Amino acid sequence: MRPRFRIVLLLTLCLALLSSGCALLEKQKLPFQRQDEVTIWANSIAGLPGVEQGRRAEIVWKNPSSSQALKLRALSIAASRPGRQGYAARKELSMLYAKAAPEQRAAWETMYWTDLDGMDSDTLKKLAASVSAEQEKSFPWNLVMLKAARRGLVADSSAVLSRLSSPLLYAAPAMLGLGEAPAVTPSSTISVALIIPQTGSASALGRQVAAGAQAAVDDLRLSGKTVDLRIIDTGLTGWQQAVQSLPPQFVMVGGPLIPGRYKAVKSAASDRALFSFTASLPSGDEGVSAWRFFASPEDQIKALLDAASSLGINSFGVFSPGDSYSKRMSGLFMQEASARGYSVTSGSYTAGKMNAWPKEAGAFVKTQVGAQRGSIPVATADFQAIFLPDSWKNMDMLVSSLHYSGAQNRLMMGTSIWEQSLGPTSRNNAATFALTIFPGVWNDRLSGPGVTAFRNAMAAKNERTDDWSALGFDFVRLAAALNLQPGWTSSQLNRALSSDPRVDWAGAPMHWDGSGKASRQLFIFQPAATGHIPADMQKLRDRLASGDLTVSEPDPAPAAPQRPVSFDALVDSLSK
Repeated sequence: MRPRFRIVLLLTLCLALLSSGCALLEKQKLPFQRQDEVTIWANSIAGLPGVEQGRRAEIVWKNPSSSQALKLRALSIAASRPGRQGYAARKELSMLYAKAAPEQRAAWETMYWTDLDGMDSDTLKKLAASVSAEQEKSFPWNLVMLKAARRGLVADSSAVLSRLSSPLLYAAPAMLGLGEAPAVTPSSTISVALIIPQTGSASALGRQVAAGAQAAVDDLRLSGKTVDLRIIDTGLTGWQQAVQSLPPQFVMVGGPLIPGRYKAVKSAASDRALFSFTASLPSGDEGVSAWRFFASPEDQIKALLDAASSLGINSFGVFSPGDSYSKRMSGLFMQEASARGYSVTSGSYTAGKMNAWPKEAGAFVKTQVGAQRGSIPVATADFQAIFLPDSWKNMDMLVSSLHYSGAQNRLMMGTSIWEQSLGPTSRNNAATFALTIFPGVWNDRLSGPGVTAFRNAMAAKNERTDDWSALGFDFVRLAAALNLQPGWTSSQLNRALSSDPRVDWAGAPMHWDGSGKASRQLFIFQPAATGHIPADMQKLRDRLASGDLTVSEPDPAPAAPQRPVSFDALVDSLSK
């Protein structure tokens, strides 16, 4: 071959290869992608010490001007780094997780699991050592323990791994290296929604209900049941649309706490089974378009009359200030007592004028005083018990006035609004209220399976137990027992409810008759030196027989939950 021809051939071959290579490079070239602010920020702190990462993450998390996506990313990092911010961040993370849908929970688990890789072994070991047995059951502490156990940083890693390696415990088990959870058919998933305030008016109560509901979700998950809980905040604009947009499998909904919003909730939840957290329902609604899931005034009065009857009492006086609440409760009391064949006498005192109460109390109980100087006043009225439908703040003066007028041997009876005021911070003269009872919905002294499960589930979330969180807990447990599906009818629901679905109640049990009308089996309490305690019916019976009101010692562990003082006024407004 001639040299010139060989050179031309080589040049042609080189050009062909170059052209082919360029085409290949063109095909493999990746498009330029602009990094989002979350990635840019996370990369900016990647090389810093863990403590500094935690400090910077806290700043971003708590910065009002940060975007929501950036705040959430910073929260996860703050919760997985050493420093003072860690505890608060983990608690906030737990709250957000509790309110999230399953797919959102999976995202939280994936993010936090990855972020825990940035926690050094010494810090992770120390953190794992501080996690309680109850905390271990809930996010994010469960991932802390799982990660620490896999690194061999806990005392008994094999036992921890055994407890925490079930795919059923997580929303994203595959991302945690636990394989896929068993397939769950739509009918085995319990779908339930709460339509309650989380912001604005009554939000303090709403958040307690939500905490109890989420505790029930966590407890049921441990037993292999999947619950999809949605919480819709009635304090936000557009909540009605959110209710209407719920998927059809969300048949059972609960709310609204605030009676004035019942009509709006009923309208938004049309064609769903609304369990109303209100003391009463409009005529024609109960058992047809809504079901009561709250104690009614009638429940309170029946509980009081049942208790009094067990003490051998069948005659009553009703002493009230005459406001709208006391008139309503007095009317219901007299109606129920008369229906049982009991005798009832009514009287009134002047609201707000305590200096007039001793005289008015004396007239009501028909006080007589002997002619001899120093004679003890004696109440001659023929009733054995006195119903006092008024707020607790008036009771010390009112009951003392009745005692002064000679009625110290009568049983005094109040309403469930007392339960809100008789918390651990209340201080009472136990002798004054030695013969005083009232109905309530939450008995912390019980030790049944429902109360125990509730107490443990709330402890795992570092939440307090009270009547409102018990309400949320019991509602989700009832939803799980019923597991309503699309195509339900009110008659089918009424039959299911009247058959007493298996629910281990945390609070006072609920029952429904064949028409869907509810009743609540309330507990009977009595004021103690501190807070309140379950009524000792035998001791009350002995005191009524002997007239001895001596109280041996104050009770050191009241049943009432601790709550802010502001709850009292709020609950009074909802109850009255």
